[in-house]
Amino acid sequence: MSSPVTVWRHHQNIRNYLGKTGKIIVWTKVFIAPAGFEHEAPYPVAIVEFKDGFRMPLQLVEYGEKDLKPNRRIITVVRKLGKVGLDEVIEYGIKAKPI
Repeated sequence: MSSPVTVWRHHQNIRNYLGKTGKIIVWTKVFIAPAGFEHEAPYPVAIVEFKDGFRMPLQLVEYGEKDLKPNRRIITVVRKLGKVGLDEVIEYGIKAKPI
């Protein structure tokens, strides 16, 4: 079981990624989602490269089909990931939004 404090500790570094801009290097769509994410399928996931050269896989949100292409600029945003544990603590994480 995850307590709210444990969830918070695991997400302290979210602010380091919030609002960063970058570009899509490559993307794909997930059609068979892992447990807990079935309701979101299909959804796009991209390898994003930030201005400092760091790369990270992120789910894309608020996108259109025209946004799914290499070199498309993105900005990182905080979005709900789901609920954790018996207490159903809401967990948030970083996702990418086309700009």
